Amino acid sequence: MDATVEKLRGPQWDTFGRVAPFTIGVEEELLVVDADRQLLPRGPEVARAADPPEGEIVGELFRAMVESNSEISESAGEAVAALAKLRAELLTSGSRLVGTGIHPTALSGEASVQQLPRYVDIESDLRGVLRTPICGQHVHVGMPDRETAVRAYNGIRAHVPVLNALAANSPFWFGEDSGLASARTIIFRSYPRAAMGPAFDDFAHFQRVMGEICLAGGLDDYTQIWWDVRLHPQLGTVEIRAADAQFDLRRAAALAAFTHCLVKLEADRAQERIPTREALAESCFQASRHGLDATLLDREVQPVPARELALRLVEEASAIAGQLRCEHELAQVERIVRSGNGADLQRRAHEIGGMSGLLEMLEEQTSRLSPL
Repeated sequence: MDATVEKLRGPQWDTFGRVAPFTIGVEEELLVVDADRQLLPRGPEVARAADPPEGEIVGELFRAMVESNSEISESAGEAVAALAKLRAELLTSGSRLVGTGIHPTALSGEASVQQLPRYVDIESDLRGVLRTPICGQHVHVGMPDRETAVRAYNGIRAHVPVLNALAANSPFWFGEDSGLASARTIIFRSYPRAAMGPAFDDFAHFQRVMGEICLAGGLDDYTQIWWDVRLHPQLGTVEIRAADAQFDLRRAAALAAFTHCLVKLEADRAQERIPTREALAESCFQASRHGLDATLLDREVQPVPARELALRLVEEASAIAGQLRCEHELAQVERIVRSGNGADLQRRAHEIGGMSGLLEMLEEQTSRLSPL
């Protein structure tokens, strides 16, 4: 058996149950900018200079990015409060930050890649696909065992389109309106291994598929498989990667809470019919194109307006929000439905103040660390 496949079967790749079940961790990727709010390739230096009291700040693939990671938390509010402290640490150390899926005016190929072995390999593999930094918000939810992890993974895939619609926050690319709600998602789709993953029969099925993909791509491990949702046995979690990075921490907390609740619901639910992988991929495109104005497929494979579907799911999630200690944060999803997603707010800012006004708004809002 190939060594890569064998690694996927080792105990170090199956840590489900080693962290408390249904705890949560949140990651956010942010852009580092200069005084003119243009990309500044100092992410690694910024990360090294930071001294966070909790969580961590690291460099990312592109040198103009930093990634902040909360510690394992009991609730979405706790995790995003940790991200707020990490933003504060970055700002105190002199950084200027922008929270958006992609920079609105950066040129294709303008940003440089951090020269660490892993990132050098990715750059060599993807070449011109790496056009501009793309920033997301990722949510990890701890799983008690393999079977629950597979069930939660299969089920949460059905909710990726509505998460895309709520979290869309990148309407501008390369200096113009893309016509999309989430240009980040569309750019990310051009990467290999960055689509909607398949459903799995069981954990052995997951291992087999991961092993074959790693063999086909010459990959060292499964962490270069960047699906919207993925099982992460090395961490013992299910990871949801559907959201654009947010400038507003209240929105970040709402999306994290909503995701947390949906994962718990799916982990507890018997496997039922959900849309096919192909239908979910199309529904994701509709969400990335139209945002909250999209029509999406629900879990029963019926077309529903995105706003209606989001509110319906919030009502369903509210039954367990108390258990996950996120009632306040979950309620903020309704605010996003009413006032618009980040893409809607970006377009309004651009209409009022042009591109300079939009960039000013993005930096100001990203720096606002008001209570959640």
